[in-house]
Amino acid sequence: MFDNAGRVMFTALHAAAEARLGPDHPCTRALATAARTPEPEAVRAAESLLRALPDTDRTALMQAAHQALRTDPAAWLAVWPDGKRGH
Repeated sequence: MFDNAGRVMFTALHAAAEARLGPDHPCTRALATAARTPEPEAVRAAESLLRALPDTDRTALMQAAHQALRTDPAAWLAVWPDGKRGH
């Protein structure tokens, strides 16, 4: 499970960015890529675009992602690879 923690976080951040910034915003697209494949290059690109956002947007995205992960345990379960639950 914990090897997917980055995917979980980027999935939550992507949903928050889509709602706040729209699906075509460069940060939203970078977060989607990092959520699908959290490889170092994708993670660096997403982090860079997050840092480039105005503080109000960046804070709002982090708050929304944190709330989603805190209040919806299914958000963690949704990204577990098939066949690895409970191991």
